[in-house]
Amino acid sequence: MGNVSAKESRSRSSTFSSSNGIPPPSGDITGFITRSSIPRRYTTSTIGGGNSLGSSGSGGLLTGHSNSLLDFKKSKRQEEKDRIQEAHYQNLIVRYNENVDGGYLAPYGTYKSNLDYNTEVVRNFILNRQLSPFYTPLQDFDESWTQNELLIILNQLPLHAIDVAYSDLDEDAEDDIDNHKIHKSSNYYKRQEQKQKLKNLLLKIKNLQKEEDLRYLTDKQNNSTNEDSKNPHLSSNDLLLQLYGKPLECPICFLYYPANLNISRCCLQPICTECFVQIKRLDPHPPHDESSNTTNDNEGEEKEKVVLHTLISEAASCPYCASPDFGVTYDPPFNIFTGMGSKTKAGDYIRLKSKDDSDYESDDDDNDNEARNTISSPSTPSSTTSSAARRRSSLAANAPGVITIDMIRPDWEQRLSSARSKLERKAATATAIHASNLLLNGDEDNNGNRRRRQTESSVSGSSTNGSRRRGNSANSHLIHLQTVEDRMLEEALRLSIIDEEERKRKVEAEEKKKKPLQHSQQQEPQVTS
Repeated sequence: MGNVSAKESRSRSSTFSSSNGIPPPSGDITGFITRSSIPRRYTTSTIGGGNSLGSSGSGGLLTGHSNSLLDFKKSKRQEEKDRIQEAHYQNLIVRYNENVDGGYLAPYGTYKSNLDYNTEVVRNFILNRQLSPFYTPLQDFDESWTQNELLIILNQLPLHAIDVAYSDLDEDAEDDIDNHKIHKSSNYYKRQEQKQKLKNLLLKIKNLQKEEDLRYLTDKQNNSTNEDSKNPHLSSNDLLLQLYGKPLECPICFLYYPANLNISRCCLQPICTECFVQIKRLDPHPPHDESSNTTNDNEGEEKEKVVLHTLISEAASCPYCASPDFGVTYDPPFNIFTGMGSKTKAGDYIRLKSKDDSDYESDDDDNDNEARNTISSPSTPSSTTSSAARRRSSLAANAPGVITIDMIRPDWEQRLSSARSKLERKAATATAIHASNLLLNGDEDNNGNRRRRQTESSVSGSSTNGSRRRGNSANSHLIHLQTVEDRMLEEALRLSIIDEEERKRKVEAEEKKKKPLQHSQQQEPQVTS
């Protein structure tokens, strides 16, 4: 029919042009426009082809964006944790210009652990004279010492016991649970990174403390040589004699401190602040079953259901009388008010001299002999009257002026809730595994029952029904044990395969990082030539 294409060729060319977007070779532009402009409905390309590609592309972009956002949030949280941790250890540095009534705002270093108390809270309590300062302790004390002998000993004391407080840095690191495994877990490298970061931070804090000790010794030496240019932040001899003239021994660490120590709210026993901050709540643990022997079996089962997967945190008890909710009170000395929060510096304190001191000075001017007066003689009206003598009864934990352990560690509720949520997640996982095992065991038991019924039909009728029941129960128990063992082996193999794949991915990632570096190193000689 001339140049007009046949029906078969026209339909074939139209299909070709519409599917590829190319005009038909026959020049039928009208057919091309109508067929290509109208979308094809109910076809694979429109339902799952183009749209699926677009959705997958947009989904990939959204997934990548969400992952990057999560990584950003994690890095921000980690940076905040690192900042808080560094601020905590910065507050543990003893600075001699931060003194209150002859003591300091940071511990001396008698202990090297359990320094996880809230340093900001304790500093505020000391500044407000609600808690005794951290005093430099005396290892021993003898009442026969003279004033000069005591001053020589006090001036030789360091600002901080660095060798004791940071002795863990010289020791080997704690053994990790994955150290002896061939394939390390994913959290192993994170733990090692955190340990190394903490060690570097402690080394930094140790060096800062050494610098502070060096400045302290230098200024103390300058005070002894230059009377005109004394550092006002260093305690004067009068302040040292007033504080350590009649020291008191702490019953826990057996070191001697100024007599104005903290007093327990319950049994009126003295305790230094360094020992007080060591006391803490126990880690979250299951409740004690004290009434298990007196209850019936049914009541015991109901109680187990109630307390299942629960944790408690018991309040800290008194180290002397074991009373709960341990707390202390502090009465500052009435004739010593120096340092931070006061107009009088530690170096400007002048002790009121007694009659014995004046007699001693007159005798010293006449005879020019060495001072022989003892420490017990030059004492003013008791400046360190213990609060135990003032307070003769115990106080409640919520009484005004009582500082409890929970006040210096206010995050115990957060730790308890996190431990409970972690235990609940473990319990949910165990329940899911147990339910899946029951389903698998149920299917296997049904198959085993069919097989057993077939075998029982062929067994002679001489065996009794009771023996068959015992045999069935024994067989089902063996099958159950075998199934459990198979599941454990499968789980171990699966975890091993996952660890191996993760290790391979890490090796490949490291190799990819090394390749650009090697390529750039190879190109550098060519450029220079």
